[in-house]
Amino acid sequence: MNRIIHNEKGVALVLTIAIVAILLSTALQMGKFTGDSVMSTLLEKDQFQADQLALSGINIAMVILVDDAEKSTIDTVQEAWADPEKLSQAANELKMENETLTIKITDELSKIQINALINEFYGNQLSIDQNQIWENFLNLKFLNDKSIDKRTAAEIINSVKDWLDSRDNDAISGISGAESDYYLSLDPPYVCANGPFNHIDELLNVKGISKDLFKTETLDQTHEQVDKLALSDIFTIYGMDKEKTGNGGYRYSGKVNINTAGVDVVAGILPEGMEDLAQELIDYREQKSEEGDIFLNPLDKGWYKKVIDLSDKEQDRLDRIIIYSSDTFKVECAVQKNNATAKLVAFLKKEKHEESGKIYFRIIQIERK
Repeated sequence: MNRIIHNEKGVALVLTIAIVAILLSTALQMGKFTGDSVMSTLLEKDQFQADQLALSGINIAMVILVDDAEKSTIDTVQEAWADPEKLSQAANELKMENETLTIKITDELSKIQINALINEFYGNQLSIDQNQIWENFLNLKFLNDKSIDKRTAAEIINSVKDWLDSRDNDAISGISGAESDYYLSLDPPYVCANGPFNHIDELLNVKGISKDLFKTETLDQTHEQVDKLALSDIFTIYGMDKEKTGNGGYRYSGKVNINTAGVDVVAGILPEGMEDLAQELIDYREQKSEEGDIFLNPLDKGWYKKVIDLSDKEQDRLDRIIIYSSDTFKVECAVQKNNATAKLVAFLKKEKHEESGKIYFRIIQIERK
């Protein structure tokens, strides 16, 4: 080595090797940087395309809903917008290579309207019909076994009412309700809204309501089955009437679309003691021909009378709280594009153009999941 260093040619060789080493190291670093940049750019491109495809899925849902609204004045589980197979076919027409797109449409008025628990805003009068729906639903689905859950339907209903009501000087409903004094004592503290819910997840802020309320466990000798329901499967913040109340306020109708409601909600709206008939109503709605391509039972006004027998009083009550059409739908669009994913949830409101009379849907809320 000493001979090489002291030799001019040797010095030149060492310098050359050093320079090559530096250049090689720099090239490797540049290559890594360039590769990372390219990968980042490709991922950003995929994410952008995934987002745009999800938005396109929402527009497809609008077209399907408009087409349905122009054909029929009722909304049922028998229509194209509620058929997963037809929605999948529509999605397949739009997607490209290396993409997956799923579209799901749900009738928001097939659910229990949280804001309908009081008669109007801003006020403090509990709705008798809605109170009964909440009691039926909670007792049937979650609170029937006190060895598992000590909460009662009245506790939860009182707390929800207190969250909604106003003009009551923070008076607590019953012995189990909760106003701002209770919520301000929590860590972190917050105040009671004393007004309508603006997002479904706000329900988790209410005393007595937690995610575990919507989970039931069934044990047998072979496995443990866990049944989970999302808040958005059962409850909705939508359903506000267009017309003002006599006091100049506003109210939520609380009416449930019996043509689209799930079995748990149907059980909740039926008279007490008749909840087992909910599945019969669901089966009647979905009954098809032997070939499986035609629904056999039209779901026009009063069709439930062909399935269940009600007294005049029970029928009057049911007719007060049900409808057969909807004007608010939820659309969920999920996209996979290579390594990028996108999920958008949009709530659509049916409107009619004043001049042309044409039906259209507008987005009243959209969020990324």
